[in-house]
Amino acid sequence: MLYTTDGADFSQNVHPNLRRRIRMFLIIGAVMLAILATNIVRGQVGLVVSLISLVIGAIVGFISSRIFHLSWDKDAEVVVGSIDTIGFVVLGLYILFEVARTYVFTSLIHVGGSSTAITFAFVSSALIFRVFGLRGSIIRVLKQERIFAA
Repeated sequence: MLYTTDGADFSQNVHPNLRRRIRMFLIIGAVMLAILATNIVRGQVGLVVSLISLVIGAIVGFISSRIFHLSWDKDAEVVVGSIDTIGFVVLGLYILFEVARTYVFTSLIHVGGSSTAITFAFVSSALIFRVFGLRGSIIRVLKQERIFAA
């Protein structure tokens, strides 16, 4: 996942904690997506509802990738992440959304299918698209530091 579009590996330029976080998001997201696919094939949740949940999750995941401000650590020569003021605001909004999501999926939306499967659709795409957002931010930092050509 830590490759540019032309195949250059930039994982060595990313702090190990940030690499672990990205790996964790991908693994959990992929497992949840596989469970969702199984639920769709078994007919336990509708395809349309799952796709809507995936799209909403993707939007939230991409926005939530902004929680951590990524910057270049000149001493360690790696990209590191930290929470800044905007990150705290995004984190607060994300937590509110998660609380509201639970209420909306279990109380308001009465569609054919499991609210758990719908939640899996949402969370899996949120995690995966959060990785895409982090990847874009990492590449942007590396270009600013002239590690990669702009």
